[in-house]
Amino acid sequence: MTSLETTENLLTFYQFPHPIWSSIYSTNLIESLNKEIKRQSKKRVVFPNEEALERCLVSIFEDYNIKFGARINKGFGVCFDTLDSLFD
Repeated sequence: MTSLETTENLLTFYQFPHPIWSSIYSTNLIESLNKEIKRQSKKRVVFPNEEALERCLVSIFEDYNIKFGARINKGFGVCFDTLDSLFD
């Protein structure tokens, strides 16, 4: 069994500016997307084939991206310049 001390990427979020730590290690956005997928797929109980399911999921993802694409998560506006320099 591997020790947590030897896991390289476990605490990567500490390399980013402090104001965005809570947004990075939080799973709220992922949980929100999963909830939306579940809610939308309940409306369509049966998918005739895999392609229909894929089209439905792509539609959900696109709507979700439009809804949350313009949103600035907590702390990102404050350290935008720092993040920009990290990924240049």
